[in-house]
Amino acid sequence: MELPRKPWIDRIQAVVEILLLSGLVSGFCATLPLPLFHIGGMDFLLKNSKILSFYLLLESGITFFILAVVLKLHRETLDSLGLRWESWKRNVAIGLGLVPLLFLINAIVALVFKVYLPRFYTEQNPLIQNVQTPQQLALFVFSAIVAGGIKEELQRAFILNRFRTYLGGAGAGLVIWSLAFGAGHYVQGVPGVVIAALYGFVFGTIYLLSGSLIAPIVAHGAYDSLAILAYWFFSRAN
Repeated sequence: MELPRKPWIDRIQAVVEILLLSGLVSGFCATLPLPLFHIGGMDFLLKNSKILSFYLLLESGITFFILAVVLKLHRETLDSLGLRWESWKRNVAIGLGLVPLLFLINAIVALVFKVYLPRFYTEQNPLIQNVQTPQQLALFVFSAIVAGGIKEELQRAFILNRFRTYLGGAGAGLVIWSLAFGAGHYVQGVPGVVIAALYGFVFGTIYLLSGSLIAPIVAHGAYDSLAILAYWFFSRAN
């Protein structure tokens, strides 16, 4: 049986809420304190790991606040987004099992760019290369888990649910948001954009299939942590 079409006002509201949770508002607000550090523009993303970590955590906090307000207004909960603990062991296992696949995707994309598109190939991730001390490493891993594993997966779940309910289905949302997610990683170069888009598609697919946020949060957080630690130890060894 065909579901009734949503009123246009609900669709517009869903679009506004997606934009609010897209990172545009939180990203802008998180840049406002940067003059206190005598920083102009977005140079800090590539030059100072401490300030980058501060920015990631602040932007995540603003996103959490916006999400909480929107959910409260709709009388929704995090449980409705899939942050539930039933079958958590199974979902943790699924998340950890995805990590090798994510590294494989990274390796394949890097190889393709190195062989066929060397002009765009980058040997190092510019966001990580300025981590210089163990203290900076610990802070960066923590901020990556919060901003990547938790915040980005909550964003994705909210946006996919809004598409599913109001904007043509979760499938359309998965494609659109995966592309937008990739574009949001432009500071990591063209390979970073492609890899992030593929990761977004994988995380979103696992979320939609499982109905749980646990698997994508674990996969995302574990991958980010291991990738940063691997870069740290590999670069120091060389």
